[in-house]
Amino acid sequence: MRRVFLSFLGMGTKKNNGLFQYNNAVYELDGIESEETEFVQVAEIRILGPSNFDMILIVATQKSYDTHFKNLRDQLLKAGANELTHIIISEDMSPEGQWAWFEKILDHIEYGDGLTIDLTHGYRSIPIVFSTAINFLQKTRGIILDAVYYGAYDKDQTPSPIINMKDFYIINEWADAVSRLVEDADARKLAKVAENTTDFQVSELNDEDLVKAFGELTEMVRNVDINNIEAKANKAIKLIEEKEQGASITGRLLLRLVLDKFTSIATRGPSTGMYDSAYFLLQLKIIDLLLRHKLFMQAYTVMREFVGSIGMMAIENAGVNNSNGRKRRRRFAEVFVNMVQFPKHEWAFKGQNNEDKEKLMPFYRKLGDIKVEPILRGFSKDLVDYRNGFDHAWTLKKQAYPAIEEKGEEFFKRLKEVVHLLKENNILV
Repeated sequence: MRRVFLSFLGMGTKKNNGLFQYNNAVYELDGIESEETEFVQVAEIRILGPSNFDMILIVATQKSYDTHFKNLRDQLLKAGANELTHIIISEDMSPEGQWAWFEKILDHIEYGDGLTIDLTHGYRSIPIVFSTAINFLQKTRGIILDAVYYGAYDKDQTPSPIINMKDFYIINEWADAVSRLVEDADARKLAKVAENTTDFQVSELNDEDLVKAFGELTEMVRNVDINNIEAKANKAIKLIEEKEQGASITGRLLLRLVLDKFTSIATRGPSTGMYDSAYFLLQLKIIDLLLRHKLFMQAYTVMREFVGSIGMMAIENAGVNNSNGRKRRRRFAEVFVNMVQFPKHEWAFKGQNNEDKEKLMPFYRKLGDIKVEPILRGFSKDLVDYRNGFDHAWTLKKQAYPAIEEKGEEFFKRLKEVVHLLKENNILV
C-alpha cells in the first residue's frame, strides 16, 4: 500500500506589493509545533515526517503553480521530502470542469492507497469538490483515509491549529449504511459502522448486543429463516426502543429507520407456534418486506412455503417449530403443494404420499367449498416454477422468466385473498 500525501495549492492573498502570498505562521498538529512557514503543507510534512509518505502530490492551477510551486517544492525538499508530483488543472468552474478536475486527480490514485489529504489551500472550490469525492474513492479504489487536514490560520493566534477532519467523513459510511437499510432491508452495514464509531458520533449504536441483534435480524430476513424471524425481530426492536430513549438526534434518526423497517415483522405477544392467523399474517408481512426490497428469490421461497403451510392446517397438533411438526411438514406440506398445483386427473400419488393425500382430502374439499382451492390452483404451478427457477439459478431454463416483480406482486395478492377467505369462513383463527 502506498502512502500518499495529497494537497492543493491556491493563489493566497494579494498583498500591497501586488503579489499573491500566503502569511507566515507557526502551525500545531497533535501537540507538535512547526517552524514558521507560509505553507501549511511544509508544517505538516515536518511534523508527520517525510519518510511516512511514498508520494507527495500537489494539485494546482497553472497560475498557482507558476506563483508558488517552486517555493513550496524547495521548502518541502528542505524538510526532507522526496521529489514532488504535481497535477495542473484548469480554472474552469463549470460542472464539466469540476468533473475534469476530479478525473485528473483520480488518475493518480491507485487501489488501496493510504491517503493523507490537506484541504487548506486550493483554488476556489477545488478542495470542496474533491472532498465530496472521497467516498467515491473509498468505494471504487479501496483507499484508506488516514487523515484530512485543515490549517486554521489565525493572525491573532500562535500557533495556528491544524485540524484533522477525518472523523467527520464517517458520515459517508453512515449514509451508505442507511441506504442499504432503506433500500435493501440490510442492517449489516449499519452494524459495522456502529462498531467503529467514535464516542461523539452516535456512540449509543456501538453496543455489542445491539450490533449483534442487527446482524441476526437481517441474516434471518435474507436467509428466509421464517420460523425464527419473529423472535429475532422482537429482540432487536426491544433493544432499539431502549436505546432510542437516551439517543442523540442522529442516533434517534438512525434507530427510527431500523424500527420503521422491521417493526412490521415483530409482534407484541408470544407466538403460539401453530399455523394460526398470527402465523399467516406474519408470513404476509415478511413477503411484503422481501418484495418491496426486491429480494425476489427469498420472496418466492416464502410464498411457496406459504402454500404448503395452508395444508398443515389440516394436520392435528402440527407445530411450526418443533421436531414433530417439522417431520409432518416434510410429508404433508409437500403433498398439499402438489395437490393444488395439478388438476385431480393428473395426480399420481403413491405409497406414503397417497396415504397423506387421503388424510388431506377432507380439508382440500372444504377449501373447494369456500373458493380457496380454485385460487390456489390458479397460480400455484406458476409460483412453484418461478421458485424452482431461482432454486436452480435458472440453469434448467433457457433464461430467467420475465416479469418476476409483477408476478411476485400478483402471487402475493392471491395469497392475501386466500387468507381473507380462510378468516371469513372461520377456518383460520
